[in-house]
Amino acid sequence: MFGNLDKFLRWRVGLMERAISQGCDFQTRDSIVQVHDYADASMFSMSAITRRASKSTIQIFADYYPELLSTKFFVNVPRVLAWVFGAISNFLSKETVAKFVVLSDSKELSKWIDLDELPERYGGNVRLGAAVDANGSEGVAQVTQKVEDLRLNQDE
Repeated sequence: MFGNLDKFLRWRVGLMERAISQGCDFQTRDSIVQVHDYADASMFSMSAITRRASKSTIQIFADYYPELLSTKFFVNVPRVLAWVFGAISNFLSKETVAKFVVLSDSKELSKWIDLDELPERYGGNVRLGAAVDANGSEGVAQVTQKVEDLRLNQDE
């Protein structure tokens, strides 16, 4: 029914599961922090395919991972696009919206995340290997390209 949307969603859920396995032991830590980097991404050129994939991902995470997220940082968000987050927040619970932090500059992450836990590209001290960068720290532009490459069926 969804064409390759299911393939994308399985990939995205797998990414979430990997984050949980790396960040939660459910004894000393029972939540995760996510950083969505919007460097080189444009909400204005987001296709219907990407919007549908984003909407589906948000719904799955709200339904199946509701309390695992402590904070979601949206970084390198152009000021012009900040209103999009305001519009999206109207469709989410107040508890979920309270977890969102929108930053125009990724270097501002150091106000919330200890430098010893923050990757270098965000002003921290953590060096990430190429495998981690490619699999776990992709920017929105790279994820958007993956969605577009899947050529999701637009008939819904």
